[in-house]
Amino acid sequence: MATPIKSVPILTGTLADEFVRQAEENERKPRRELSAEDERKIAEIMRRSRESVPSWLK
Repeated sequence: MATPIKSVPILTGTLADEFVRQAEENERKPRRELSAEDERKIAEIMRRSRESVPSWLK
């Protein structure tokens, strides 16, 4: 027996306008930037991940 597919809600009227307004407002907000310390941490994690060798290959 087939399970019915749920219909996808469609935004209309003021709800749609509010959604678009909020999306455009969020698009204009400045992006958060990583601190130098955070960038160093990420670089270290990436370096270690590239250098790691799985235990079954050791």
